[in-house]
Amino acid sequence: MRVDQRQISRLCFFVFCFLLVAGLNILFVNCSPQKTIDKTAKTVTKTTQKITRNIRFSDDDLQRLAAVVGFENRSLYRSKDFAQLFRKGIPEYLNKECDDVTVPDLGTGEDVERLKALPMLKSGRVDNFALATIGRQLGLNAVVTGSLDDIGLITEKHGVILKDTQHSIQMSVSVQIYDTETGTKVLDENFRRKVEIEELDYDLMRSEERLILPDLNETVSDLLAEMGERICWAIEDQPWNGFIISIADDRVILSAGDRSGLRTGDELEVFDNTRILRGRDGQKFFVHGKKIGEIKVVAVASGSSEAVVISDNGIKTGSSVRVK
Repeated sequence: MRVDQRQISRLCFFVFCFLLVAGLNILFVNCSPQKTIDKTAKTVTKTTQKITRNIRFSDDDLQRLAAVVGFENRSLYRSKDFAQLFRKGIPEYLNKECDDVTVPDLGTGEDVERLKALPMLKSGRVDNFALATIGRQLGLNAVVTGSLDDIGLITEKHGVILKDTQHSIQMSVSVQIYDTETGTKVLDENFRRKVEIEELDYDLMRSEERLILPDLNETVSDLLAEMGERICWAIEDQPWNGFIISIADDRVILSAGDRSGLRTGDELEVFDNTRILRGRDGQKFFVHGKKIGEIKVVAVASGSSEAVVISDNGIKTGSSVRVK
């Protein structure tokens, strides 16, 4: 861990500046105060998290690789594959807007095929341990999954004496992120968006039993931006990890390479990450253990790298590595 007093001072300065700007906006801008507060709060949070990451971790030049899999449509409306909008939109958002997270093209192969269908436990839950194991082989730091839970018509009454009826279409999406070093969830959240519609449109959709989604693109874009931001923060907040997938003599093969940002000459610490903790309903988790050695990268390919052992106190396949 590296703690730089200048970075801490910079963090305090940025927080002070953003809070000052927030106050000035509320006092002098004629737009909605609540919107200004929400927007400023998000900016402060994002900037604070970014600076805090720089203080906590020394791996800021490495990319956390993620995959988006198993996004399914659980709503009653199956005529259009709405879930596909999120399968495509989340990777696009992360690759464009998230500095430290990349959703790579994994190509083909046995592990890629295994990842396409989420491994499940008998309980009906996602097999987090199997998912993390596959993700490690592919050099992933996180696996993002979720579902489109509902798209439906809702009616709400507003007002106390003179009640006003409001008709809307509501979209509900849930997202989970699994960390491949431990197999634990680092995000489990539900996101909702409502689109107000006219009564005539509401009656038409009820009678024809089909949805006519006004402003769909704008609604989905807003939802994707909110989801993408939360996903980005959740993944960025985890330290970068690589994984040893094989050992031959004093040569170590990692499942991370050039697309993760590794370079020849990088020195990494190795940790025992092979101990397993058992939970309920058949769930299992990897435990981040003690340091067991150091390695130095000597050759780098796109999705893998080769390293030599500097010190060895029980380095084994399955161990995790981090930047010194």
